[in-house]
Amino acid sequence: MEFSFENIFTKAYWKEIIVPFAKKHWVLIVAVLTALSLAYTIWYFTVVKPLTESVQCYVEFLNEHPKDKSTAYWMGRVFGSLVAIFIKSKAFVLGLIGTTILFAEFNYQFLFKNLFVDEGRKGKFFYFVVLGFLYLFIFFVLKGILGEKIEPIGLHIFTANLWIGFSVIYSVVQYVSDSHKRLREMAIQKTKVELSALKAQINPHFLFNVLNNLYGTAIVEESPKTAEGIQQLSSIMRHVVEGTKNERISAEKEVQFLYDFVELNKMRIPKRDNIKININIDFDEQPTQIAPLLVIPYIENAFKYGISITQESFIDLKFQIKDQKLNFSCRNSIIKQFDKLEVGTSTGIENTQRRLSLNYPHKHSLRISNENNIFEVSLEVNLK
Repeated sequence: MEFSFENIFTKAYWKEIIVPFAKKHWVLIVAVLTALSLAYTIWYFTVVKPLTESVQCYVEFLNEHPKDKSTAYWMGRVFGSLVAIFIKSKAFVLGLIGTTILFAEFNYQFLFKNLFVDEGRKGKFFYFVVLGFLYLFIFFVLKGILGEKIEPIGLHIFTANLWIGFSVIYSVVQYVSDSHKRLREMAIQKTKVELSALKAQINPHFLFNVLNNLYGTAIVEESPKTAEGIQQLSSIMRHVVEGTKNERISAEKEVQFLYDFVELNKMRIPKRDNIKININIDFDEQPTQIAPLLVIPYIENAFKYGISITQESFIDLKFQIKDQKLNFSCRNSIIKQFDKLEVGTSTGIENTQRRLSLNYPHKHSLRISNENNIFEVSLEVNLK
């Protein structure tokens, strides 16, 4: 929808433009509004009504009412800064709310996810240690900025308690919400994969039986290479069907599937000096579960775009599972001429990135580059 003053007041414009923009950039919007609110607050308590004068009036009130000093003093440390003094600035409350939200989001994105969620018991311990240091840091920094003269109202104590307390509550609620959302997305993704597989299947058992018959025929006719290819194709098809039904499978099955898939692709490529294929698949044979077909789109992409019959071309592939950690890398040339063996799309790669985010949130590292006619992907996944 194009921008115009007439469109600004329409419901469709807000639904299509304003709301999506606000959802995507809400942190920036809150940061700008908070900065403006704090700037006005600083100006108000520096020029219009100096903060030290307000605090002095508050202290004089306590001295004039000694019998109420204990109650008024502690009430003042908690609520006095907001109700008796800062509400008059008209912007302080907005600034305080904004800084609290921003601090909570920072805590969730950079501390809670990385320590409390991803690092187990040690991470949880260090998370609370870091929170403790953050509390002391906020306490003494605010005390140094605001000065000792405003200490009776306890603004530094109130702010430190508010920021840390709200951050913990915000992180827990946000994590639970994100977890439920991720589970729903995984369920939807799984359903789509199953539907796609059903559409593509022409009675898998029929195909398996046909392949078995062809395998037997190839053995009888003494065509070992053909028999091996048929056996590998049958194994690949069974693995794909199984993979659409399970969120995790054994790493041993996935490794065998990758080996069969690579060997089957190599069979259809002629042996020529200009084609260099280096494959390294390694597995420590420790019991491990992995999301099925996770790196296949990258390998398939390498064979589709990386091999030329007439030009210099190469594929360097490494797949390793060790200590329940996956290390995968693949480099291949990019052949743009018409002699490439097959043409494909990037849909599989995009789906793989989405599956990584759903199955291994904050447990994977993916780097992709496409420069100088060389495509390179590097993936590390913690399978624990």
